[in-house]
Amino acid sequence: MGLSRLAALHGVATSYSPSPDATVSVPDDTVIAVLAALGVDAGTPEDVRRSLVAAESRSRLLPPTVVVWAGEPLPAALASLPSGSTVTVEPEASGPPGRHPAGRPP
Repeated sequence: MGLSRLAALHGVATSYSPSPDATVSVPDDTVIAVLAALGVDAGTPEDVRRSLVAAESRSRLLPPTVVVWAGEPLPAALASLPSGSTVTVEPEASGPPGRHPAGRPP
């Protein structure tokens, strides 16, 4: 599962369909070689785990948790979101959770 996810994050196919009624799985060794050609280390299960963590963290717009205090400047992570982005705000103590325009938490 990890190798398939890692391959998907890098745009590497793990199967193909030579005809409408057939699907062929790409051998793991081939997927590993293609990932290596892209500079992704996937030679061992530990390499796959490490590369998967790195790839998934690069694909996030924000870290899993961002703390915003009322009246304080926005953290750089929020201030640099693309225009029109929305974020889900889940207050710790009170206030309604929900979706709010990026950079404008309740």
